Amino acid sequence: MENLQYVFPNASHKQLYHIINKMWESLFLMLFEVAQAPRTINRYNWRTYITIRDQKVLLTGLLSKYPTMLMSGHYGNFELAGFVAGLFGFPSFTIARPLDNPLMNEYINDFRSRYGQFILPKKGVATTVDSLLRRGETLTVLADQAAGKKGIWMDFMGRPASCHKALALYALTTNAEVVVVAARHNWTMFDLTLDCRGHLHTAQLGSSEQTIPHVTAWYNRQLEDAIKLSPAQYWWLHRRWKNPRKHKAAKLTDDS
Repeated sequence: MENLQYVFPNASHKQLYHIINKMWESLFLMLFEVAQAPRTINRYNWRTYITIRDQKVLLTGLLSKYPTMLMSGHYGNFELAGFVAGLFGFPSFTIARPLDNPLMNEYINDFRSRYGQFILPKKGVATTVDSLLRRGETLTVLADQAAGKKGIWMDFMGRPASCHKALALYALTTNAEVVVVAARHNWTMFDLTLDCRGHLHTAQLGSSEQTIPHVTAWYNRQLEDAIKLSPAQYWWLHRRWKNPRKHKAAKLTDDS
């Protein structure tokens, strides 16, 4: 509720509670889909369950000779985004913090790696990630993690948030293709839209744009646009805005 009140200060409590209730529906829908996906979706029938919005954007990144960074956020069924990339025959590496529950951590990692998604620990991974990208590999990452005091403060949903500098730095130093993808529910089990929001080839940026703030602001905008399409699918319980600073209002556009 606190996060929603900051982002949508003009919304009524009824509107905000509606978003919260739908958020929990989205979250549990994701859990049910993760549990059933390995037995339901395969490389032959995925079109029955998943629609790709702007396939050209996704394929431009994945088929490039340059490394690819697939960025997403805590939105919709982000776990299925990496799962589907593996179904397409594009193995990827994912940076993820181990879950506190060891049994759940083992279960989720087994799901992620079923079709060639390799998990990298969140800490002490910089050299490994840089090496993988320079080899032309694909990296999938949740780009809306709070970076704390060492991050760069950028606007996200009208409110300052600490963003990891490393994501933009990896992209710029390896000339990576960056694609922002949001796996949006259509509010029925296994009815998802893989929404390819935008594509940025860092090697083609002008000298004034080849900066960490520019790349960070760009992928933040793509995630914001996805969230505004269906605010209830974002994890508002996620601690995105630690140590919040001054904020400005965002418009409530859906699920109101």
